[in-house]
Amino acid sequence: MSPDSQYKDKIDFYLSSLDELGEVLINQEGSTGITKAVLRIILGTMMASKGAIVGIKRTKCNILSSHGTKTESDNFKINTIQKEALLEFKNSNLNKTQFKKVFNSKELDSLSHYFKILDPSIVVPLFHKNNLLGIVALSKKFNGETYKAVDKNVLEIICNHLTDSLYNQELITSIKDKRMELRLKVLELQTLFDISLSLNSVLDIDELSSEVLIRSVSTLNASSGFILKTQKNSPILSVLSAFNADDKKLKDAMFSKSSVPFKSIWKEKESIKISNHKDNPLLLKSGYKECLVSPIIGKRNILGCIVLGDKESRDGIIPFEKNDIDILEALSSQAGIAMDNAKLFEDINAAKRFNESIMGSIATTVITINLLGEIDSINKAGKTLFGDKAKGVIGEHYSYFFAKDKNLCTAIGSAEHELETLSELNSPLLTKSRSTKVNFSVAPLKDEKNSHIGLVVAIEDITEQSKIKNTFKRYVSKSVVDQLLDDDQKLNLGGEEREVTVLFSDIRGFTAMSEKMKPKEVVSTLNSYFSEMIDIIFKYDGTLDKIVGDELMVVFGAPISRVDDAERAVKTAIGMVESLKKFNKKRIDKGKVPINAGIGINKGKVISGNIGSKDQMDYTVIGDTVNLGARLCSFAGPLKIIISKSVKGEIGEDFKTRKLEAIKVKGKRKPVEIFKVLT
Repeated sequence: MSPDSQYKDKIDFYLSSLDELGEVLINQEGSTGITKAVLRIILGTMMASKGAIVGIKRTKCNILSSHGTKTESDNFKINTIQKEALLEFKNSNLNKTQFKKVFNSKELDSLSHYFKILDPSIVVPLFHKNNLLGIVALSKKFNGETYKAVDKNVLEIICNHLTDSLYNQELITSIKDKRMELRLKVLELQTLFDISLSLNSVLDIDELSSEVLIRSVSTLNASSGFILKTQKNSPILSVLSAFNADDKKLKDAMFSKSSVPFKSIWKEKESIKISNHKDNPLLLKSGYKECLVSPIIGKRNILGCIVLGDKESRDGIIPFEKNDIDILEALSSQAGIAMDNAKLFEDINAAKRFNESIMGSIATTVITINLLGEIDSINKAGKTLFGDKAKGVIGEHYSYFFAKDKNLCTAIGSAEHELETLSELNSPLLTKSRSTKVNFSVAPLKDEKNSHIGLVVAIEDITEQSKIKNTFKRYVSKSVVDQLLDDDQKLNLGGEEREVTVLFSDIRGFTAMSEKMKPKEVVSTLNSYFSEMIDIIFKYDGTLDKIVGDELMVVFGAPISRVDDAERAVKTAIGMVESLKKFNKKRIDKGKVPINAGIGINKGKVISGNIGSKDQMDYTVIGDTVNLGARLCSFAGPLKIIISKSVKGEIGEDFKTRKLEAIKVKGKRKPVEIFKVLT
């Protein structure tokens, strides 16, 4: 065979290897699968007898894939000097003499020790920019030949592709980790929300403290814990509740808010972590290796503190993290509010007669019932709530007064017989009206000797809050409503400049279509169409600004801004197009004319606020951004989505788009760049 033929065959062989490499990088998943397949290709292509691919992260190395070598451990170390030395060979390879100068360490756990076993003839560092991701090392060839220039070039090509693949795997792993972190954060928030609801329904201090402690221990995976409470006119802290703790140690221990570590906690009113302090009094008294301490802060002062010890995992005791402290602070904050409420309710239960001035200052309706079931008293808030019905109520049996509210009468009867506190949230109060919504609780009333003397009924009117929620839900999604009502600082309707994304959707040719339809059919068609579209809008937390004829105007970023406003707007538009296609299929099947809508999206600064006359106002946004959004909508063809350059810049490469010819817009000196979203 001639030299030219041999050279051609060798080139074909290398090309075949590179083709196989492409298949591997496309089809294989995970660093392990990729490196095993790539090492097989490298060894076959280079005709090498032994080889390995080593993964490197900071100073730690692990054997991702190897052939022809065996070691007791797959984990090694690489020092900073070695990593810096490899930078000189960033876009090349090291021969035997060069790598021996770099890897000359005699430490058994070093990468040098492994290379001594492998005895490589060529080493290629895998750099992504200046970040060393790994090393490919090959021993001598089967036939004893040296590595030629073409071998090294092909090897470097393979290694470059391997480097990109390893970097991509790192990114995928990082994204998965971030996604898991977000899921955990959502779970934590949901847990805190559930705990808040649970604590607010408990009105007994002892039961409340047990509930707080059990929730805290389980949420943070602590091995045990206890709650200390303050005592009036004394620095001594007593154990209010304990869970899985050493009862003997707690009984023998004495805790004081003037001693370490409680003195600093009472002063700073902040949670702390105590670890690695063998002489710390709290660790000695509790027997913990590590613990968290968080103050329970009431409305006026510190009511006590929560102590959690030794976080558990499958691998044993592990340290508490910063996130654990934040969660415990949130729990203790909820506990402080709940304990304040429970203490207030205990005071109400303990008092036989209420001072009228104090009762009048309470916003919640409070009614006392004696042992005969007769209403003894009703406070000012109750008289306001029931109006004329409250006149002459004193001495009337509760079953007559609350005759329409069977659930409330049942709760009063159960509390009377079982001497337990019962409560219900978001319940109708038909005695007032069908639209009235309340939270109520019924508790036994006792005197100074702890003798049962009747019942106390507390009723909180939440009608206005329910109305606000229902009104808001017509314009924004439930999640946005909950955010606004949870934090009124987020809601500014007085007028402000803000960055928003506006979406316009308009039905093409609907005027001509409607002329051929009966009025009822026009209304029915529009209502069906809008119902489909608004479901998509609320799915992505958009705010329905207005409906004008057959046009929809939607705002993302008002009244609440989010970093993904533009992205959610584009997702909404795509969802609207997909939904409209399904909607049209049903219309066509029924022999009706399909509806075609165009969508335009723009992003920029607007003025938002309540705009209108003194008698009629609407919350909306105005400005050039809005006008351009409407213009883009009019330019969009049926079932097409047109976005501006500002929107394109926000969504990046997450969505497929095609740049269109710039359009001239009235009021703009230069043509406006536009893009079509490909669905």
